[in-house]
Amino acid sequence: MRNLLLAFYVLCYSAGLFHWARDIDQFDFELLPKAVAHGLLIGLVYFGFQTKEMPRLKGSYLLSLAFVVAFYLFTYKSSLPYLWFWSLLLLQLVLLITYLKGLAWRQITLLKNFLIATMWYIQLNLIPAFAGNANLAYLPFFIFYLALSIQVDAEDIEEDTGKIKTLASKMGQGTTAYLVIFLLAFFAYLMGLPFVWILLALLVLKRETFLPKRSYDALLLVLGVYFLLR
Repeated sequence: MRNLLLAFYVLCYSAGLFHWARDIDQFDFELLPKAVAHGLLIGLVYFGFQTKEMPRLKGSYLLSLAFVVAFYLFTYKSSLPYLWFWSLLLLQLVLLITYLKGLAWRQITLLKNFLIATMWYIQLNLIPAFAGNANLAYLPFFIFYLALSIQVDAEDIEEDTGKIKTLASKMGQGTTAYLVIFLLAFFAYLMGLPFVWILLALLVLKRETFLPKRSYDALLLVLGVYFLLR
């Protein structure tokens, strides 16, 4: 269920990104299949990393992933002849394969957060930018993905204890929470977004209540809807 929500959030966020990049009054529905492909692909990849039932689901999962990859390539059919497209896909594939094996960069403090943010930036910004939406290469988006990556580690501190050392585990949950808020506020400032009230609400909620895991992922939905409606 969580990964379905993530896929939906990414779909809305990608649709909003495309609308923001084109800076036109009406949404270009020809870009919607790309947004759907982004959501499905990221949702499935995270499902593959997180589910404990993968051995039992491996066959159906790989079939689903193959279908989504085919759909993704179809939506980017105009980019297929270009070397940059395949090079960026290959880089992401290498990072996915070495997440737990080989380099096992999941175990490397700080590098994990930067590489996850890099993968999100490549998939949702850099490839679409090279495919005709140049404004999406704007680097502040990387800060947004970095904040979300660090927040996930902050939520998993107890689960990661004794297994891997993350930036969040070194800084502590309280300090990490403020770092995430700072990064989100800095991103909003660079983007000129009126997100100050949302960030203040998050800060209060973080201190006064317990937010369910992955609540911050909903910022993808909020930002996507904002871009679509602005």
